[in-house]
Amino acid sequence: MPPVEPAPNSLASGADRHMLRCFIFTCAFFAALNMSAEVSVPGLTEAPLAARSGPRGKTMFAALSSADTGIITENNYADPRETKTGYKDPRMAEGHYDEFAVGAIGTGVAIGDYDGDGRPDLFVVSKTESCRLFRNLGNWKFEDVTAKAGVEDKGEAAAIWKQGATFVDVNNDGLPDIYVCRFNAPNLLYINQGDGTFKEEAAARGLAVVDASVMAAFCDYDHDGWLDVYIQTNLLDGVAHPNGQRDYLFHNNRDGTFTNVTDRAGISGETQGHSVIWWDYDSDGWPDIYVANDFGTPDTLYHNNRDGTFTNVIDQVVPHMPYSSMGADLGDLNNDGLIDLMASEMATTTHQKDQRTMAPTRAQSLDIPDNSTTVPQYYRNALYLNTGTGHCLEAAFLAGLDATDWTWSVRFEDLDNDGRLDLHVTNGMHRELHNADLISRLGSAQSPGERERMQRAVPVLVEHNLAFRNLGDLKFENVGAAWGLDENGVSFGAAFGDLDGDGDLDLVYTNYKKGVTVLRNDSDTGHRVIFALRGTQSNRFGVGAVIRIETDAGIQVRQLVLARGVLSSSEPVLHFGLGESTLIKRLTISWPSGRIQSFTNLAADRKFTLTEPVAPAAPPANPPERPTGQFTEVSQSMNLSMIAHENAVNELGSNSLLPVRQNRRGPGIAVGDLNGDRKDDLIFGGTPIDPLQVRVAGPDHQFVGGPVPSLSAGRSVNDGPSLIFDADGDGANDLLLTASGVGQPAGSSEYQPRLLLNDGRGNFRPAPADALPSLSLSVGAVAAADFNRDGHLDVFLGAKVLPGLYPVAPSSALLVNHGGRFEDVTDSLAPGLREVGMVTSALWSDVDGDGWSDLLLTLEWGSVKYFHNTQGKGFEDWTEKAGFAAAGTGWWTSIAAADFNEDGRIDYVVGNLGLNTQYRADPNHPALLFAGDFKGGGTQQLIEAYYEGDQLYPWRTRTSLGAAVPSVLRRYPRNDLYARATLREIFGGEKLTAARRYAATEFRSGIFLSQPDGTFRFEALPHLAQIAPLQGIVAGDFDGDGHADIYTVQNSYAPTPVVGRFDGGLSQFLRGDGQGHFTCIPPGESNLIVTGDAKALAVADLNEDGWPDFIVTRNNSTSLAFLNQGVKGRHSLRIQLRGLAGNATAIGARVTLELADGTPRTSEVYAGSGYFSQSTADCFFGYLPANAPVKIHVRWPSGATSVHPVPPQSVTIILSAPTP
Repeated sequence: MPPVEPAPNSLASGADRHMLRCFIFTCAFFAALNMSAEVSVPGLTEAPLAARSGPRGKTMFAALSSADTGIITENNYADPRETKTGYKDPRMAEGHYDEFAVGAIGTGVAIGDYDGDGRPDLFVVSKTESCRLFRNLGNWKFEDVTAKAGVEDKGEAAAIWKQGATFVDVNNDGLPDIYVCRFNAPNLLYINQGDGTFKEEAAARGLAVVDASVMAAFCDYDHDGWLDVYIQTNLLDGVAHPNGQRDYLFHNNRDGTFTNVTDRAGISGETQGHSVIWWDYDSDGWPDIYVANDFGTPDTLYHNNRDGTFTNVIDQVVPHMPYSSMGADLGDLNNDGLIDLMASEMATTTHQKDQRTMAPTRAQSLDIPDNSTTVPQYYRNALYLNTGTGHCLEAAFLAGLDATDWTWSVRFEDLDNDGRLDLHVTNGMHRELHNADLISRLGSAQSPGERERMQRAVPVLVEHNLAFRNLGDLKFENVGAAWGLDENGVSFGAAFGDLDGDGDLDLVYTNYKKGVTVLRNDSDTGHRVIFALRGTQSNRFGVGAVIRIETDAGIQVRQLVLARGVLSSSEPVLHFGLGESTLIKRLTISWPSGRIQSFTNLAADRKFTLTEPVAPAAPPANPPERPTGQFTEVSQSMNLSMIAHENAVNELGSNSLLPVRQNRRGPGIAVGDLNGDRKDDLIFGGTPIDPLQVRVAGPDHQFVGGPVPSLSAGRSVNDGPSLIFDADGDGANDLLLTASGVGQPAGSSEYQPRLLLNDGRGNFRPAPADALPSLSLSVGAVAAADFNRDGHLDVFLGAKVLPGLYPVAPSSALLVNHGGRFEDVTDSLAPGLREVGMVTSALWSDVDGDGWSDLLLTLEWGSVKYFHNTQGKGFEDWTEKAGFAAAGTGWWTSIAAADFNEDGRIDYVVGNLGLNTQYRADPNHPALLFAGDFKGGGTQQLIEAYYEGDQLYPWRTRTSLGAAVPSVLRRYPRNDLYARATLREIFGGEKLTAARRYAATEFRSGIFLSQPDGTFRFEALPHLAQIAPLQGIVAGDFDGDGHADIYTVQNSYAPTPVVGRFDGGLSQFLRGDGQGHFTCIPPGESNLIVTGDAKALAVADLNEDGWPDFIVTRNNSTSLAFLNQGVKGRHSLRIQLRGLAGNATAIGARVTLELADGTPRTSEVYAGSGYFSQSTADCFFGYLPANAPVKIHVRWPSGATSVHPVPPQSVTIILSAPTP
């Protein structure tokens, strides 16, 4: 650990200078003590904030002129081919235009108090002029002290390209030094002499790197109390090294000199970086490194191994990343106590800009191979939500932050002091280099010189900077204009600091060919506090420390990180907006040394200085263990891990405009007793590569079995959902296997469902040929119930797709069971079911409580449908009558049921696309798909469309649509013209009217809650639950609190490459409150973490302890099993029903548990629900000891009822149906 006293400056000239520095530092320290209003707590001093600036004008931020502030800078980007100054830039002459354009173009700014007077000063980078240092004189007056401070670039040195800069104390003397990154010239390290001057000592201290340096990110990665540094690079020679240069990691030798440890630390590979940030993504207390790279190489996330080495783990931590990453920043965006991160891209904010630039490139996206271990890169921002588990959610679309134009800096700060981090974005580029028409012309250039001339002829890409106010719940609104943060131009590095001492954050950023912009924050709402840190055992300014505060409004967390955004560093303090709170109840600071301090009852509207205790505190050798959570993953130990690989089917070859692929929909899961031992066994669906698998419950809660090749031999299509039920009434469960996907053309016999009969001991044989009618169905859902009460289980087969003809409605089938022979009665009993739509899930449930099983369906490009059972004589469509139609049309995926509001009636949870994709929908602006003959000649083309404002535009590019409809290319010979065209202008109203129109008006997943009048009301699930499409869903009391919960698995890899995976989720446990409301439980609390393309989800009591466990499948990945450990002080009761012959598990029964206080808890027994899933027929009820169950009421499938007492301390209760 470093000594308490300032470390000696081993390279300074003379002891007198060292003594002077120490004297100034000591004076500044005691001045802070004297300024404080009270000094009553060791390690804490405080001072009042200055009066708020203002008064606030029309906007919250006020731009200040250079004449008023004295902050006069130049950033002219001198180049003789662009100006007439006569200046000759040797780098341009040497042909470094590409290196400049895609790498070294930006400039940064740094804020820090270099002279210790309590006022933050500015260091502004200029590309081809000298950087400038401005001393803050107070009252918004600044003095240019560049020359007298000794940091002026003179002569030819001024012409050397400069990029990033930071204030940093490299030698732990308490005085901020300055580090500047340069292109192909030694980087500069100005050591603060303590007398207002600096001395350049980069070479002497080992940091005179000569490369395409971009930014230096300082942090104490090994907890030794001294700041180390990661130096990011970009293109130095685009011909010799088109993917960029290697980055550097330097270790501080504990004396302010540095050793290159790049190789030793495991930092490797060429990079083309724009930003780098230290981010403890796994919350283990050791800083990791996120490196944002441009298109040359993917981003990197270096995990700190705590031994001086790092490992790139990005493919294990995030689901995808930007393709051309720009600026990056971190902060706790949802106030959950975990630090999140955003990496920006160049995704545009309007249709015209997107089609002009990004869309044509995006259209060339390729699929990720099945065997790839790398995550994809997409042309949009990424917002990584930290879960504390080592896995991140991704929520850019959900938060409305997916596209921010050609972005450089992204910076999170609480700009309006409401307690939530807002976002500021700088934008623009010296040329629109990604314009599709320009790229086409460049391809025909005859020489590099001609190519460069073409680029220079393109106008400057002037764009508005942006600002987004954090509304909470991961919702942001664009307030750039309202807050005065929408300057139109080309802006680069941005830094925040409290330049006037009033407790809010002011803003400075650099511009292209323009002086620096200075904006005063005139916020007039919200209380606030600022914390300055003084390390003793840690580095002197506490870089890397984490502060957590608790107020009436909740918790907030900040971490002190220097390099943020792009090329810049902000004032090294931590700012908190407090909203209406006037008191911090508790503050906890975790110092880099490992020491933790706490303070209580701190007043708002103050600036505090926190000083680390002097006594050393060794950091823990290992990070604290993460709580285990309620669930434990046990697939390997219980032999429930399987994988079903799938053949690749080129669905886009015949339909290049298909929005979502239809083949990879499984595998499914079915749970039931296969061998007559009254224990649940499992069936996992198969593929042509990996056959169906059986797992039979064995001794000691282990499962035995494996693949059953005979059930998949010779098949070329994937299995669909399976169903375990007694088909022939002999008391043994049989097996119905279906087919899914588009591996064969429509009508193929391979889509015929297969019925296998059980001999009672788990041996299966094919049913007679006439047991099932001839059906060629690519099945999306299968479910069974005795809908006519004849004692035999009937079956609904819901077709998902007509292979090759998407989105034409396929034929579904309702099969009535005549003692083992099934008849298709769809047309006679339920004609509306035949071509109801693309069925994704089915559930037999008594919706209206009349004792007869009704049928509920979810549809893609349709609504949630309710077919009412008229006492076994037929089915009527009551969708609108019961209120299900009011939810709108969507891409509904699944359905499950429970009594969420505890009124004794069953409610329903339905999965949908969610809100974290490019698609948006509402009744006035639906997502649209047109299917018609746009080409001419009688063929079908699919045209996806969306609204921007009230105008309808196509999703696809000129080239993509032109390949299917050549007239588009003829009508729009230039891409810029196509980018401005509406859908009606492109295709004409007549063809659009003639086409079949599919509309989705609702993409939120939600619940249908029963109402007193017998109808149902749709309510969306919490916002976070919309982070990905919901696939498998189960409902019930999973935590034993007496209220029904929801668990769902998420994501979909079905979208085509141009759209990209919907992969932001990790599964979601939603805790119910008994009133129909739900709370999202973090993965770190539940330990339910499901990455990848999750599909089926089933419930079973795997260890027979009375608690419901989960089994999950993932497409082209291993299955998972989660054992429910229960919750201390709570109970779970399993109820097994023994039905009559033909329905041994009483499918269709309704079970109501009566609690001691008289309130009911209601459940039903299902065979088929969720997505590609069949859960156990057992019912689970949780309860608290103070409200134990007393009676069980059962309404059996026949309509008979019975009442049973509940023995105390029961874990499993078996009930038999009354004899007729």
